[in-house]
Amino acid sequence: MVYIIIDQFLKGEYRIGKPWKLPEAAGFLVPIHMDPPYKDRDYILLKEANSKVDFRDTGSINIVEVKNESGYNVFIRKGTMLHGEGTQSRSPIHGIIIEPIKKYIPMTVNCIHASHSISSGSGFKASGVAPQSVTQNLGEQSNTWASIDRYTSKLKRAYRAAAPRNEVEHLMEIAEDNLVETENAAKNAVDPISEALSKIPGDHLDQIGVVVFDLQGVVAVELFNHPDSWKAFSKSIIRSYGETLTEKISDLIEIRTDKAEQVFKTFLKKAKKAQTNLLTENSISKIWTLQGKEINGEVAELKGTEIHLSLNRQEKKEPYNRGTEVEYQTQQILRPITQEEAAPQEEEEIDQYMQKKGGYSLLEQLARTPQRFSDLVQERFVSRGTLSTRIKEAEELGLVEKNIRKSNGTPAYTLTETGEKVKKKTAKKAK
Repeated sequence: MVYIIIDQFLKGEYRIGKPWKLPEAAGFLVPIHMDPPYKDRDYILLKEANSKVDFRDTGSINIVEVKNESGYNVFIRKGTMLHGEGTQSRSPIHGIIIEPIKKYIPMTVNCIHASHSISSGSGFKASGVAPQSVTQNLGEQSNTWASIDRYTSKLKRAYRAAAPRNEVEHLMEIAEDNLVETENAAKNAVDPISEALSKIPGDHLDQIGVVVFDLQGVVAVELFNHPDSWKAFSKSIIRSYGETLTEKISDLIEIRTDKAEQVFKTFLKKAKKAQTNLLTENSISKIWTLQGKEINGEVAELKGTEIHLSLNRQEKKEPYNRGTEVEYQTQQILRPITQEEAAPQEEEEIDQYMQKKGGYSLLEQLARTPQRFSDLVQERFVSRGTLSTRIKEAEELGLVEKNIRKSNGTPAYTLTETGEKVKKKTAKKAK
């Protein structure tokens, strides 16, 4: 049952549209079309329900209650950002179809604003869709927080480089763990990145979904069973793939978009081999997960009809190796960076790091003695979420490392030799 949509693809029951990409971008998208006639929808999306779906904080980090008074079945997509009103923002860790019954039911969520407190009984407002890299990590709370830190830090670097400071100043002041506010500020910023995203076409005639590609192949597939569903949610979904669609590429690499359909069908054949598991169900719906070696995904089924499919490439989590630049053509190619190239780049990255809130303070604390994360939290020089981000950035820059403390065997952060030099250099400048 779960593979009906995939089978329909492979049988040619859907049309693949013309590939589209931004100039100089590494990623591109291909629209998916379905010819009429269409069956009537027996549901609407959360975006279409407006204020007739109510969310309430239970006081538990992983449970939010939801009540549907719209009169229709309402589909809520995994990764929908729920902006907390006086409480921490959350996001559902899987899709869910809510029946039109006037009582609250529990919905499993992850927190997407680590440093904000919980307020039982507070409400939420839907605020778009989390970026794909965050949505992919929903489920395990620690993974969600880590993915948010990575995403917001990368986003800020990109906007800082692309726009005048006065146009993105508000964005830079938002804590790295605050995903909703970061995304809203990025949408409102007037700069080349926002302008580029606004030009991405996401709603063609008869379109029901999209395939997103990068230089390694298919990144993701997402579609509904009706054009009205796609139209209602297309802008939010397309933006959620902005990381891939705005990634720059060397003009020496040619992207063969004409090969997209062939690559896509190969991806679908792999998806069909994925293992399916029933994740959750109620009286009218079932949510299935697909898990394979290279692909994962989710299918929402309403009264025996598959209404939404999402497939994602299973990303390999490989260690970050400094001193290499990765480019892709048909295979991964590594080119060592010379010392002459690396030194100015690293110095600039370190200078930018030291200007961030908590950057110098972290090095100052660790210069006194090795400290655990809990010890650093107690110093209260930044929020818990910002501290986590600063530590990760410092580790990537080679300023900080985690070692085992000989006294009791617990891990603690210490300054590296480079970190000590940078700390001393910064202290001298301050004098």
